[in-house]
Amino acid sequence: MPPVSDGPPASRSATRPRFALPHGWWRRRPSLRRPSSRGFGLLRQSWLLSLAAALWAAAIGLLLAVAPMLILWLGSTGSETEIGWVQALRWGGLLWLVANGASISIAGITLTLLPWGLLLVPLVLLSTGSAWAVRRSEAREPLAVLLAVLPGVILYTLIAAGIDVMVSEPVARVDVLDAVLGALVLALLGSTWGAVRASGLADRLPIPIAVRAGVRAAAVSAAVVIGLGAIAATVSLVVGIDDAITMSRSLAAGAGGGVGLLLLGVAYVPVLVTWGAAYVLGAGVGLGGGVVLSPFLATNAPAELPAFPLLAALPQQAPSMAWLLPVSGIVAGLFGGALVARICRSESRLVRLAVAAAAAVGAGLLLTVLAWLSSGSLGTGALVDLGPDPMIVGVLGAVLVSIGAVPAAVSPSPPPRPSLAVASTEESIPDSEPTDAQPSTQEATEDAPVELDATVTSVEGSDASDSELELAYPVSGEVPGESHEPEGQRE
Repeated sequence: MPPVSDGPPASRSATRPRFALPHGWWRRRPSLRRPSSRGFGLLRQSWLLSLAAALWAAAIGLLLAVAPMLILWLGSTGSETEIGWVQALRWGGLLWLVANGASISIAGITLTLLPWGLLLVPLVLLSTGSAWAVRRSEAREPLAVLLAVLPGVILYTLIAAGIDVMVSEPVARVDVLDAVLGALVLALLGSTWGAVRASGLADRLPIPIAVRAGVRAAAVSAAVVIGLGAIAATVSLVVGIDDAITMSRSLAAGAGGGVGLLLLGVAYVPVLVTWGAAYVLGAGVGLGGGVVLSPFLATNAPAELPAFPLLAALPQQAPSMAWLLPVSGIVAGLFGGALVARICRSESRLVRLAVAAAAAVGAGLLLTVLAWLSSGSLGTGALVDLGPDPMIVGVLGAVLVSIGAVPAAVSPSPPPRPSLAVASTEESIPDSEPTDAQPSTQEATEDAPVELDATVTSVEGSDASDSELELAYPVSGEVPGESHEPEGQRE
């Protein structure tokens, strides 16, 4: 009998499509060849990435400074005070220079009380860009980190100098040296901070624990003082909210001017917070012309201030119980001293005392810098000397913080909390497979004698149920006294 074939007849030839796809093509992934590192090695150079980061930070900062000026230009279209787009761009460049710490001169009057809240924008941009450059170039050593910072700082400073040359005019101008120094300091601070954090260099440096504790305690103490000053300024602004609304309506700035006024107020918020911190420390705030706002002194003369809504937070009279406000510095010292006691728990009391005293001095220096940034002039006459005295703020801050930090640091700290070690699953659960040294559970059950329940002494003649008997003799299932022989074989 001829074999039976399941295929097509012999007369027909199996035709295959000309462009047939291989079997299982949908499960295959395309294999991409990794590009050679020779062509992309230049793109990972730390100096080139540093330049790109600085250029990015400058471009984003300029865009953020020009945007509100363009809004102001659009809002003034068709009005009597219409400005051109070129003038709006020029004002945006001047605003960017001011945000980088430069003093501006308008009509021959130099404004030194700057809205240094704007400094936070370029600082964040520079820090972010520098951190990206360090991570991209995989810089870990100090020299590599320096190469990822220094070229960008130089480029950022040159950009600031070029912007100053393009936007300065006789009416409103910024000194070139002032613009270069401000951009240089800001770029160094922001880029170094971002690069050090991204590279992890600060964690690898052999810094003693006492130094770390002192730096942290100083920062915490100064932050507590600033926080209490912010609370005081907010309360004072809420109390004088009616005056702030009246000032805003008297300006009649319009839509575009209202946006600019809002941005200017936000930029001056850190200045007002620092003034609040100086007030609660007892240093007072000067308003020009010998007028001082202090919790211990009465205002000797009314100060003529511009109709700026944020100035409504300045108290005309000292509140009741204002002499208790300097206690805020002692409270800030308690926080710093407690931090020193927790970090330096294993150190002697003399070491903790020295660290707390150094932290108080560091907090005073930080408050001095903030007070210096928050003091200056906004014009002539009563607007010449505005803000607190940096020296008085620093000395009072250091003294009050030390009063609270030293006792908190030398006081006996509580013992560390015990930590429970949890064993892993692999260590707590033995291997299920039996070994030669450890017999299996089944073999141990068969070889070991069965232990009967001692409570059941006799089954015959008892009233125990079947379930109780099964529980008493679970292994064999046999009950004493019963014979399992067949009935035919029983005698």
